[in-house]
Amino acid sequence: MFCTKQINVPKSSSNLRMHIARKTMLHLKTLWCSIASTIFIAVLAGTAHADTSLQDFTAAREQWHAAGISDYTFTLVQHCFCIGVQPVRITVKGDAVRSARNVQDDATVAAEVLDKLPSIEGVFQKIAEGYAKPADHITLTLNKDYGYPERVYIDYVAMMADEELIYEIRDFSH
Repeated sequence: MFCTKQINVPKSSSNLRMHIARKTMLHLKTLWCSIASTIFIAVLAGTAHADTSLQDFTAAREQWHAAGISDYTFTLVQHCFCIGVQPVRITVKGDAVRSARNVQDDATVAAEVLDKLPSIEGVFQKIAEGYAKPADHITLTLNKDYGYPERVYIDYVAMMADEELIYEIRDFSH
Protein backbone atom coordinates (compact mmCIF):
# COMPACT_ATOMS: atom_id res chain seq x y z
CA MET A 1 0.00 0.00 0.00
CA PHE A 2 1.30 3.46 -0.86
CA CYS A 3 0.76 4.91 2.63
CA THR A 4 2.74 2.19 4.41
CA LYS A 5 5.83 3.42 6.25
CA GLN A 6 9.20 1.82 5.63
CA ILE A 7 12.44 3.07 7.19
CA ASN A 8 15.85 1.73 6.22
CA VAL A 9 18.77 2.34 8.58
CA PRO A 10 22.11 3.00 6.83
CA LYS A 11 24.72 0.26 7.22
CA SER A 12 27.64 2.68 6.97
CA SER A 13 28.26 6.41 7.22
CA SER A 14 28.68 6.60 3.43
CA ASN A 15 25.00 5.79 3.11
CA LEU A 16 23.95 8.60 5.47
CA ARG A 17 23.01 11.00 2.64
CA MET A 18 20.88 8.33 1.01
CA HIS A 19 19.25 7.58 4.38
CA ILE A 20 18.41 11.28 4.89
CA ALA A 21 16.94 11.48 1.39
CA ARG A 22 14.81 8.38 2.00
CA LYS A 23 13.64 9.73 5.35
CA THR A 24 12.70 13.04 3.72
CA MET A 25 10.74 11.19 1.04
CA LEU A 26 9.03 9.14 3.75
CA HIS A 27 7.97 12.32 5.56
CA LEU A 28 6.64 13.80 2.31
CA LYS A 29 4.78 10.57 1.53
CA THR A 30 3.28 10.50 5.05
CA LEU A 31 2.20 14.14 4.71
CA TRP A 32 0.63 13.42 1.31
CA CYS A 33 -1.26 10.41 2.74
CA SER A 34 -2.55 12.52 5.64
CA ILE A 35 -3.77 15.20 3.26
CA ALA A 36 -5.37 12.64 0.92
CA SER A 37 -7.14 10.92 3.83
CA THR A 38 -8.47 14.25 5.12
CA ILE A 39 -9.79 15.19 1.68
CA PHE A 40 -11.40 11.73 1.28
CA ILE A 41 -13.20 12.02 4.64
CA ALA A 42 -14.27 15.62 3.94
CA VAL A 43 -15.74 14.64 0.56
CA LEU A 44 -17.67 11.75 2.10
CA ALA A 45 -19.02 13.98 4.84
CA GLY A 46 -20.06 16.65 2.37
CA THR A 47 -17.97 19.17 4.25
CA ALA A 48 -15.65 18.75 7.18
CA HIS A 49 -17.16 21.44 9.43
CA ALA A 50 -20.88 21.60 8.62
CA ASP A 51 -21.94 19.86 11.81
CA THR A 52 -25.61 18.96 12.22
CA SER A 53 -27.23 20.35 15.35
CA LEU A 54 -28.79 18.09 17.96
CA GLN A 55 -32.07 19.95 17.30
CA ASP A 56 -32.01 19.05 13.60
CA PHE A 57 -31.17 15.43 14.43
CA THR A 58 -33.98 15.21 16.99
CA ALA A 59 -36.49 16.73 14.55
CA ALA A 60 -35.47 14.24 11.84
CA ARG A 61 -35.80 11.30 14.24
CA GLU A 62 -39.26 12.52 15.26
CA GLN A 63 -40.20 12.86 11.57
CA TRP A 64 -39.05 9.25 11.00
CA HIS A 65 -41.12 8.00 13.96
CA ALA A 66 -44.18 10.01 12.84
CA ALA A 67 -44.02 8.35 9.41
CA GLY A 68 -44.71 5.02 11.15
CA ILE A 69 -42.68 2.96 8.68
CA SER A 70 -41.71 -0.40 10.16
CA ASP A 71 -41.29 -2.54 7.01
CA TYR A 72 -38.74 -1.32 4.45
CA THR A 73 -35.58 -2.06 2.50
CA PHE A 74 -32.47 0.03 1.95
CA THR A 75 -28.87 -0.29 0.86
CA LEU A 76 -26.29 0.43 3.55
CA VAL A 77 -22.82 1.50 2.44
CA GLN A 78 -20.20 1.73 5.17
CA HIS A 79 -17.06 3.68 4.32
CA CYS A 80 -14.00 2.78 6.33
CA PHE A 81 -10.35 1.87 6.05
CA CYS A 82 -11.12 -1.82 6.56
CA ILE A 83 -11.20 -4.97 4.48
CA GLY A 84 -14.28 -6.86 3.41
CA VAL A 85 -16.96 -4.23 3.93
CA GLN A 86 -19.40 -4.29 1.01
CA PRO A 87 -22.68 -2.50 0.39
CA VAL A 88 -25.59 -4.59 1.66
CA ARG A 89 -29.30 -4.54 0.84
CA ILE A 90 -31.12 -4.78 4.18
CA THR A 91 -34.73 -5.88 4.67
CA VAL A 92 -36.47 -4.69 7.83
CA LYS A 93 -39.81 -6.07 9.04
CA GLY A 94 -41.47 -4.89 12.22
CA ASP A 95 -38.49 -2.58 12.89
CA ALA A 96 -36.07 -5.55 13.02
CA VAL A 97 -33.42 -6.49 10.47
CA ARG A 98 -34.67 -9.77 8.94
CA SER A 99 -32.28 -10.34 6.04
CA ALA A 100 -29.45 -8.80 4.05
CA ARG A 101 -27.71 -9.53 0.78
CA ASN A 102 -24.39 -8.30 -0.58
CA VAL A 103 -25.13 -5.86 -3.39
CA GLN A 104 -22.16 -6.92 -5.50
CA ASP A 105 -22.78 -10.67 -5.66
CA ASP A 106 -26.32 -11.01 -4.21
CA ALA A 107 -25.00 -13.47 -1.61
CA THR A 108 -26.91 -13.79 1.64
CA VAL A 109 -25.13 -12.14 4.55
CA ALA A 110 -23.97 -14.58 7.25
CA ALA A 111 -26.02 -14.67 10.46
CA GLU A 112 -23.14 -13.35 12.60
CA VAL A 113 -22.87 -10.30 10.30
CA LEU A 114 -26.65 -9.88 10.04
CA ASP A 115 -26.88 -9.45 13.82
CA LYS A 116 -24.53 -6.43 13.59
CA LEU A 117 -26.36 -4.61 10.77
CA PRO A 118 -28.48 -1.67 11.86
CA SER A 119 -32.03 -0.83 10.92
CA ILE A 120 -32.65 2.86 10.31
CA GLU A 121 -33.58 3.14 13.98
CA GLY A 122 -30.23 1.47 14.74
CA VAL A 123 -28.47 4.13 12.65
CA PHE A 124 -30.36 6.82 14.59
CA GLN A 125 -29.16 5.14 17.81
CA LYS A 126 -25.51 5.24 16.67
CA ILE A 127 -25.92 8.94 15.88
CA ALA A 128 -27.50 9.58 19.30
CA GLU A 129 -24.51 7.84 20.92
CA GLY A 130 -22.23 10.17 18.95
CA TYR A 131 -24.03 13.21 20.39
CA ALA A 132 -23.89 11.69 23.90
CA LYS A 133 -20.10 10.99 23.87
CA PRO A 134 -19.81 13.82 22.52
CA ALA A 135 -18.15 13.30 19.15
CA ASP A 136 -16.04 16.15 17.78
CA HIS A 137 -18.02 16.34 14.51
CA ILE A 138 -21.38 14.96 13.39
CA THR A 139 -22.52 15.76 9.88
CA LEU A 140 -25.77 14.33 8.53
CA THR A 141 -27.70 14.55 5.29
CA LEU A 142 -31.34 13.98 6.23
CA ASN A 143 -34.08 12.76 3.90
CA LYS A 144 -36.63 15.53 3.40
CA ASP A 145 -39.65 13.20 3.06
CA TYR A 146 -39.12 10.80 5.98
CA GLY A 147 -36.26 12.23 8.07
CA TYR A 148 -33.96 9.20 7.93
CA PRO A 149 -30.23 9.90 7.55
CA GLU A 150 -29.01 9.48 3.97
CA ARG A 151 -25.40 10.20 4.94
CA VAL A 152 -23.80 9.92 8.36
CA TYR A 153 -20.34 11.16 9.26
CA ILE A 154 -19.28 10.94 12.90
CA ASP A 155 -15.73 11.90 13.81
CA TYR A 156 -15.38 10.88 17.43
CA VAL A 157 -11.89 12.38 17.88
CA ALA A 158 -10.80 15.02 15.35
CA MET A 159 -7.08 14.39 15.89
CA MET A 160 -7.31 10.60 15.45
CA ALA A 161 -7.43 8.71 12.16
CA ASP A 162 -9.69 5.83 11.16
CA GLU A 163 -12.15 5.98 14.08
CA GLU A 164 -14.87 7.69 12.08
CA LEU A 165 -18.29 6.20 11.41
CA ILE A 166 -19.42 6.86 7.84
CA TYR A 167 -22.68 5.44 6.47
CA GLU A 168 -24.71 6.05 3.35
CA ILE A 169 -28.31 4.90 3.10
CA ARG A 170 -29.43 4.46 -0.50
CA ASP A 171 -32.37 3.02 -2.42
CA PHE A 172 -34.85 3.29 0.47
CA SER A 173 -38.28 1.82 -0.26
CA HIS A 174 -41.29 0.84 1.84
